[in-house]
Amino acid sequence: MGGRINDLLQVAYGGKNVILSMMKNKTRQTSSVFINNTTSNNISLKDKLKDFKDLLEEQKNNDYDNLIIDDKKEFLNENKNPEINYIKSQGYKIPSTQTSRFWEFTKLAVGVGAGFLGEKTKRTIDSSSSSPSKSYSAIFSDTNAERMAESFSRMRGAALKIGQVLSIQDESFLPPKFVEILDRVRKNANPIPLEQLYNTMSMELGDNWRDKFQLFQEDPIAAASIGQVHRAITLDGREVAVKVQYPGVADSITSDIKNLSSLLKMIVPETAYIEKSLESARTELLLETDYLNEASNQLKFKSLLEKSSSKLLKDLYVPDVLMELTSKRILTTEFVHGISIDKITPDDHNQETRDWVSKNILSLCLAELFEFNLMQVDPNWTNFVVDFENKRINLLDFGACRTYKPDFLFNYLKSIEAGVNRDPQSVLDYSLKLGYLTGDENKQMKDAQAKSVMILAEPFSKQYYQENNLKSYPFNEKQIAKRISEIIPIMLKNRLKPPPEETYSLHRKLSGCYLVCSKLKSNINSTLIFNHFKNIFFKNYNK
Repeated sequence: MGGRINDLLQVAYGGKNVILSMMKNKTRQTSSVFINNTTSNNISLKDKLKDFKDLLEEQKNNDYDNLIIDDKKEFLNENKNPEINYIKSQGYKIPSTQTSRFWEFTKLAVGVGAGFLGEKTKRTIDSSSSSPSKSYSAIFSDTNAERMAESFSRMRGAALKIGQVLSIQDESFLPPKFVEILDRVRKNANPIPLEQLYNTMSMELGDNWRDKFQLFQEDPIAAASIGQVHRAITLDGREVAVKVQYPGVADSITSDIKNLSSLLKMIVPETAYIEKSLESARTELLLETDYLNEASNQLKFKSLLEKSSSKLLKDLYVPDVLMELTSKRILTTEFVHGISIDKITPDDHNQETRDWVSKNILSLCLAELFEFNLMQVDPNWTNFVVDFENKRINLLDFGACRTYKPDFLFNYLKSIEAGVNRDPQSVLDYSLKLGYLTGDENKQMKDAQAKSVMILAEPFSKQYYQENNLKSYPFNEKQIAKRISEIIPIMLKNRLKPPPEETYSLHRKLSGCYLVCSKLKSNINSTLIFNHFKNIFFKNYNK
């Protein structure tokens, strides 16, 4: 009798075979990305039925189809898209052999070590100084930042990617001057010489590659970690962006990560599990060097966005891909205009514009997880371009994308929901299911884990708003990143296992979104945004 009741419950919840089939056939970019930290046994029927009942109740109490959307967007009319800027430079030949790159890392490590000793000595002599930089490790001196910026920009590849990640931080993690210097790396990487550009174009598109364009601008408009971007006009008159990969980058990633690991071990504790983080970065970077994979991701993302019925995503746009001018090391896409979101500032843009940007970025992040199950995990701000004339945000760079197992997403969403409900015990229960905890952690670690998730969930928590008499969430005032950074030392000291592999890139993206909202001094109510995408996820999960 019990077995029949169990079967009936499974059918009522959406069908056991359908759920298993969905889990088995879920599309992935590559199996090597995944580490199975959870199993379907982690989700009990009781959990599922409670969630299903909660969903029905929320549908009665929330108007998901009438989220506040400003269709007119007059607040964007004060701005115009800027003129296209080209990088005027002779270019710097990228060191493409493992030997040459090894020596670059060696020189950097020696220089950083010398800079560390010099800063320590300086602080000892000038012990009376109360400089703000003294609150950070001596390794993060201005001199070392300049040294890293120059070296990362010259090497590109994995080195520059790490520099870019470091630059997307705030003063709660790194000294402001250190971030400011490294920010130049993200914005002004060195392009390659014309000789290397021509060789790559010929190898990928043939010796007659120029005949495939009416115009090809040799000065790039952007130079990043893996490649640089050129503006061009196709034979049929389409304005396009041509991304050209740097020579030798793909072959150097594994050795670069190994060298970076040796360098970073100088400044991070063992319990930070830096090897796990760097292995995740290595996997993503290898995927990013395959532009055919990126083209596939971009087209899939474009299709998902266009098919979505969510009103919260209507101001987002993915450029088209020209497959006939795309190869493993060349990516040609529709050219889009605008400014990257790091150039949207409180001084130059009104509150409505800044809130609109933040609402879109947060909506996109939640949609990627809970509607699309396809997340672009690179939070680089230049990947989000505000197009004032078309009143939309253009989304760029889909090299680093990944999917997640349905059970992971279920438990992850439930852990956030527990934070939204201000329920620390439920946070710990789902943290255990996710693989954050072993169950044997001490009280300090458990308290830190629960507190960190509840801080992350604040922008989505109606209960938190009520407790603090808020109508909207002031991101800059609440300083989410800073408050979590104060907890991290406790977690590093007491952690018994590394975090789930899936969360390395996921949390980098989520923290990047929060940092955008903080930099823009956004004040938005995100409670309905969270409920909206939670509703979508459970509808799809229950099928």
